[in-house]
Amino acid sequence: SWGIIAYTILIILWGAWVRLSGSGDGCGDHWPLCNGEVVPSDLVKKTWIEYSHRISTAVYGVLILAQVWLTRRSFPPEHPSRFWALMTLCFTITEALIGRQLVKSGLVNESTDLSRLIIMPLHLINTSLLLFSGVMTAESVGHARSSRCVFSPESLRKGLAYTVGFSLVLISGAIAALGSHLMPSESLLHGLANDLAADSHPAVKLRLFHPLLALAIPVALLSFAKLPSPSDPHSLRAKWYKRFVIAVCCALAIGVATLGLLAPVWLKVTHLLMTNILVVVFSLCVFHTRYAADQPGSEEQAT
Repeated sequence: SWGIIAYTILIILWGAWVRLSGSGDGCGDHWPLCNGEVVPSDLVKKTWIEYSHRISTAVYGVLILAQVWLTRRSFPPEHPSRFWALMTLCFTITEALIGRQLVKSGLVNESTDLSRLIIMPLHLINTSLLLFSGVMTAESVGHARSSRCVFSPESLRKGLAYTVGFSLVLISGAIAALGSHLMPSESLLHGLANDLAADSHPAVKLRLFHPLLALAIPVALLSFAKLPSPSDPHSLRAKWYKRFVIAVCCALAIGVATLGLLAPVWLKVTHLLMTNILVVVFSLCVFHTRYAADQPGSEEQAT
């Protein structure tokens, strides 16, 4: 299950390279075939970049089906790993459908279609949910005997605030990435001028909100967060909460570097990698808040 998570991140990064390299139309508007062929005869570079991405996702689908089968074979019907494995399969299917829509509608490369303002954030949210389900599956398998905690109302409110805040940062990040792709900046002042220009694409105008939200929301949430003390009886929960804070700080540093260096390709990929790591660590925080992994068979009030 953790191998699948690593493979998921690899596919996400390769998918970003498909966009950054201008290879989104490498197979034309054909899906699932590539230029109408099972194996493309065209030796153009962008065709093989797009085709290799499709092959990697097909292999991924087989692995997810195998994971569903193994969890159903290994655990009883009420075990959470079976549910989360099915959820991973569901988000794999929706990911494929989003990819199909991008190709069939020509929403790739330099397309300025306004529907990209919806489908690009949807794409990133779906991949994040896919990663979340994968982590929940892996941890459910690894802590098969852990019992569920009972959430307090305060915990539910905090969890909702974190989820909404994190989602807003992801949505604004997807729009900012699209804006930077459509209109790269020659300097910070040039980029700001494009952001404020009346005739700029909406994605370019909206990209300014991402660094503001990415800075304000984590700072606001962490300021009011009550982190577990070193004496917390559930050490895994305390460990992942603290690692989430470290991951947020690293993401902010990478974001500032990406903005200051005018978003070179290697930093765009690093930025996306850090986003995926944030999703994974956030998912681990959720799991170890939901399940008393350190005390199997016990039930507590989660705070």
